Amino acid sequence: MDPRRRDKIKTEMQRAEEYLRAADILHKNGLFAPSISSAYFSSLHASLAAFLISGSGQTPKENFNDFNVKLSKFSLKLDPFVGKVQEAKVARTGGADVDSTENEALLRLYQTREFFLEVKDFLRRTIRF
Repeated sequence: MDPRRRDKIKTEMQRAEEYLRAADILHKNGLFAPSISSAYFSSLHASLAAFLISGSGQTPKENFNDFNVKLSKFSLKLDPFVGKVQEAKVARTGGADVDSTENEALLRLYQTREFFLEVKDFLRRTIRF
């Protein structure tokens, strides 16, 4: 794998981890809507890191297939999550207050952490990250 691609993967994973830490801190301080947003961005950056290895010729087929199965399971959880984030964005733009519960934010935080760790494991197995 070329060094530029490896550096980009590392940068995306650092951003994912940073947003994940922010989501955790925000949740602990009772800021549930921002916690959910940070969790979303963590997932986005982790996804980008994972997909940066495709086409590099470095991905064993079984690793990629295994990751795709895990990603599809996460995507099923993420789809309603993305819709809710977009609804919240529209509602905030319209001046409405969006209610994000503590439990909902905690669920998103757990799901994001699980996904982040799955991506990290995938990268370790695939490119010795």
